[in-house]
Amino acid sequence: MLVERSEDSVLSEVDAYIAREMKRQHLPGLALGIVQGDRILYLKGYGQADSSGRPVTPDTPFGLGSIGKSITAMAVLQLAEKGKIDLDAPIQRYIPTKHKGAEFITVRQLLNQTSGFTQISTFSNTLTSANEQAQDALEKNALSYAEKFLKDTKQTEHPYRYSNANYVLLGYIVQQVSGQSYGDYVKEHIFSPLSMHSSYVTLDEAAGHGLATPYRRIFGYNVAYDGPYIFIPGDAPAGYLYTSAEDMSHYLIAQINGGRFENDSVLSSEGIRLMQTEPVPGTYAMGWMTDRINGLPVIGQPGGSIGFQAQTYIVPEKQLGVIVFANVLDAIDSTLFKSHIITTTHIASGVVNILNERPIGGSSLSISQKYMLVNILMFILTAWLLYALARTAKRCFGPWSPDYSGHSKISVKVISRIVVDFAGLIVVLILSMTQVVPVWHIAEIYQPDVILWLKMMTVLLALKGSMGMIRLVRTIWHETTSTLKY
Repeated sequence: MLVERSEDSVLSEVDAYIAREMKRQHLPGLALGIVQGDRILYLKGYGQADSSGRPVTPDTPFGLGSIGKSITAMAVLQLAEKGKIDLDAPIQRYIPTKHKGAEFITVRQLLNQTSGFTQISTFSNTLTSANEQAQDALEKNALSYAEKFLKDTKQTEHPYRYSNANYVLLGYIVQQVSGQSYGDYVKEHIFSPLSMHSSYVTLDEAAGHGLATPYRRIFGYNVAYDGPYIFIPGDAPAGYLYTSAEDMSHYLIAQINGGRFENDSVLSSEGIRLMQTEPVPGTYAMGWMTDRINGLPVIGQPGGSIGFQAQTYIVPEKQLGVIVFANVLDAIDSTLFKSHIITTTHIASGVVNILNERPIGGSSLSISQKYMLVNILMFILTAWLLYALARTAKRCFGPWSPDYSGHSKISVKVISRIVVDFAGLIVVLILSMTQVVPVWHIAEIYQPDVILWLKMMTVLLALKGSMGMIRLVRTIWHETTSTLKY
């Protein structure tokens, strides 16, 4: 038993909590799986998988996001246990590259994210590999990361830094060593023995089997997304797999039971222990991170991709596992300054608390509350800019009245103001038309409403600057004609 109360009573409380949070967080659909020991305690789908009203079920596939990194880690450790990969060997042994840095980074460092690679430097690859063909996208992306990150010519100790590049390279190593594509390997050696029959390695496969529709939030409203970034094949080992709550429940059972699910074993108990152990507390294990929920030690990982979010937790001392999926995600789902804490993170934490008779704790801001704050701020700034625009228009096109007493004041005040008014538009054009700052394009994908608003504001500012230029010309003309008269 989970707690002293009856199992039915606890799960009824979980049910009520999920229903409440779905309404508070404006989630279209959600899937929940709870396991303990070697059995599934609870599976349920909530809400709608798409606009037709199709209900979410435990078999509905969702995007797994970065939780898929642990699947990639499991694949690497399987090959290590077969003697095909040495975790402490330099990755040069497995990756065809002449870059010197491949001599100084080991497979284990990739697994523990201590290679020195950075996440922000992966954004340009994410943007460019979205349109690659699935069959060679992983190889191209991995070799691109090798080109980008493996230029160091000396051994260096690196702290933990989260980066998708580590797991893209690991997926490529799996491909190189096994002689199979990464996707085929995962299907044969992980999905199949764990009876993960609703799990897929490509978007087309998942869509053909009832994938939940991904949604973004546009000014607080859920809008279906059908763009190119739902699936990025070159990043598949780092976060673009698809699975269901039931299938992930099988996976969590294997994680809790030393690699075993029913009569099959996907990894030794030592391998599972290694996967779940951080080299230094508070860093990164192999697809997992440690945390505490109301003082209770847990192992977990959030996952997010465009239109999908997920959170899984394992409570080792209770042999308990929880997985929560939802089919909507934007940047506002993240906690300020802690982007890895998302809406499903709060919901999964609440489920763990209920299952262990602990207080759920203070509720995070709901999506409606977050958007209310954001929309109020945007409204105030827009109103202020429109007021400033109206004042400038009145001065520009209305009856002439001198503002300034000399050219020096004109040059200092007016010209600098005009430059500032045009600066925002110039910056936005540069950011939008180039990849000088790839994070701008990521923001356009994950928070298009706010970025659209910013673009509109820069256009209005430029319009204000244009009227300021007209006003400047009128000022100079009037001062010139006044001087000639005298």
